[in-house]
Amino acid sequence: IDVPLVFVPGMKGTHLAFDDIHTQNHGSSIPILPSGSKKKRKKKRAWLTLSHLLNFPPRPDDDPMRDLSLPLTYDHEPPPGTDPKLAEHYPRQHRGKLVPDGIVDHIIEVNLGDGENVNYLDLNFLPFYGHCTKAIREMDIAYHKIKHDGLLESTDTFQLQDESDNGSTSKYDGDATIDASDANRGVFDRIGSFVERTSFWDFSNEKTGSATEQESNQQHSSPKYCRPTAIFSYDWRRPLPELCTELHNFCEETFPNQPVQIVAHSLGGLMTFAAMRHHPKKYAPGAVVVGVPFETGIQYLQDLHKGYYTELDRCRQFTPGAQFTMSSHWGFFPISKKRLQDRFVDVTEHFENGGDHEIKFDSDKSGIGKIGTEFQPAVKGASAYFDFYDPDAWEELQLGVFGPEFDDKLCDKQREAYKEHMSIQMAAAKAWRKRVLGEDEEIDNNDGILNQIPILFDPLARGDAFPPLVACATNTIPTVNQILRRKRQTPKSTSTISTRKGRNPWNDWEYDYINGRSVPGDGRIDFDKAFPPEFVPHKVVALDSAHAKQMCWEDSGGSWGTISNEVILQIECFIQSKDVISVLESDREIAVKEFERFTTNMTVPSQIDSDAMISPELQGTKKGRKRAIVKSLVSRAKRARDRLRQRYTTAFGSPSTSGNNAPGLDVATQQRRISARGRKSFFRR
Repeated sequence: IDVPLVFVPGMKGTHLAFDDIHTQNHGSSIPILPSGSKKKRKKKRAWLTLSHLLNFPPRPDDDPMRDLSLPLTYDHEPPPGTDPKLAEHYPRQHRGKLVPDGIVDHIIEVNLGDGENVNYLDLNFLPFYGHCTKAIREMDIAYHKIKHDGLLESTDTFQLQDESDNGSTSKYDGDATIDASDANRGVFDRIGSFVERTSFWDFSNEKTGSATEQESNQQHSSPKYCRPTAIFSYDWRRPLPELCTELHNFCEETFPNQPVQIVAHSLGGLMTFAAMRHHPKKYAPGAVVVGVPFETGIQYLQDLHKGYYTELDRCRQFTPGAQFTMSSHWGFFPISKKRLQDRFVDVTEHFENGGDHEIKFDSDKSGIGKIGTEFQPAVKGASAYFDFYDPDAWEELQLGVFGPEFDDKLCDKQREAYKEHMSIQMAAAKAWRKRVLGEDEEIDNNDGILNQIPILFDPLARGDAFPPLVACATNTIPTVNQILRRKRQTPKSTSTISTRKGRNPWNDWEYDYINGRSVPGDGRIDFDKAFPPEFVPHKVVALDSAHAKQMCWEDSGGSWGTISNEVILQIECFIQSKDVISVLESDREIAVKEFERFTTNMTVPSQIDSDAMISPELQGTKKGRKRAIVKSLVSRAKRARDRLRQRYTTAFGSPSTSGNNAPGLDVATQQRRISARGRKSFFRR
């Protein structure tokens, strides 16, 4: 198949590394070495390494080697000559020292034994894409092998990706003849050099019998089709509108003048949806999106307020100070109280004055990576809604960096920098939700219909059909979608020590992220909130895997087999429709040529009505002959109409004659007149 396939991973699905050499981005996600340079990349990853997940050797949360913050500085005006599409994203946040460094595509398995008694610990919480990227690479390698007479070449983006992963030239260049399995193997992680970046690994260089058996059980059939593919790696910390533009530019640069099919996960699905709305012809083959937070976002309040605790609970890889500098997540939150519903409630009244404490409340305990086993009912309470797109509201509620625990870490100037940054990014995120998802808080607050408002300047309004869209989501895993809040009951310390700003060192509010209502979902995204707005037609596919495992094969607890089948069905439908369209276009071209030949050789009838006469200046010209023919046909139609009226009058009498007994008609004709069936029969004849 010549139609390209692009994979877009989700948030935290791309490695981030410190870039210690001069790079020239030119809008690309992957840094490019200066021309002619033989110097290898010298990068140390900040995300994702097993050393950081395990916090070994132990480091504090704010260690510089683990800092994933973006700068809070901006370029407020675009440089002269900037592309207008890029100029829309100004003010533009600075990128900092971290750059994308390849897809997080491996699954970690720990060998705890030897011989026949090998045990494996599958850390299945981590959002790795090894199975998916391996299958996509196999398609690309097979396609280029056919196209280049057996030479194992690949799409240019894979060459850049491999160079980024390995710090060396691409293994697909030139006459390379490597084994297909080697093409899917990466290098060891920099820390410890014992995490091999493939789907499976163990501590020793020689796999044991059980390890080999385990790997053989994971082999899957070759892809049904080979085709050109690419993987879009990006800095997921950056603003969502910028990432959407960058994704489209990536597809245009990698596969120019070609329609592209996309398979995307999580945040990548939002980016894909935006690209399809604005450029439907480019993505005419369609897209398959998986586990996309189209409307679910309140759960991300936990990440911002307390930080993202890694799934091993060993450390916080993302502190609130780092999270607040990032920009992509601001677009996850609901823009109105109606859209929030009862997913954020205040339960203080249940605990005041020695209440009966019927509600279970675990204060500030992390729920990230904790898969529920039972569905929990909704907790009743007062709505705790606030304007999620107003920095002052976050400060008033002491959320994240505005809490008293940061009083002694941040000065007033730093807090103002955070607020200015939030104002810029929140405004951009809110505008994005309105423009792309069709949301509007004014209509919501006036009891308008959700997701039904028209979108201005939309290509779809010009008649471009929305490309085929398949939305896959899990509906089997209990997923907490309700956050509880209460006033702090008793201070954690009786100390009279106060912060630099004179506040109690403990936040006035407590939050519970694990005891609220749970609904069917994937552990992170609600099933019923994982689909695009109703005005966009789409196919729904139910899965049964956790969010972080959705892009893995079924025998590893994922759903990649189901997802890849949907990709195949979609591209087959596109190819079939394309064949039909090509036939219709061919017939149309033949018809046009026949019409041109007919009108060129045809002479104008000598006898036509006076109203069919053409102006003298057009007589004898091709245009004049066409116009005369059309007018002659119109005149013939008028005469045919008059003859039909005359026949009707003869058979049934004049239409203006009232009554059933028209003069001059026999009884049979009069009876036929009053019969509706007779009239229909006459006109059929």
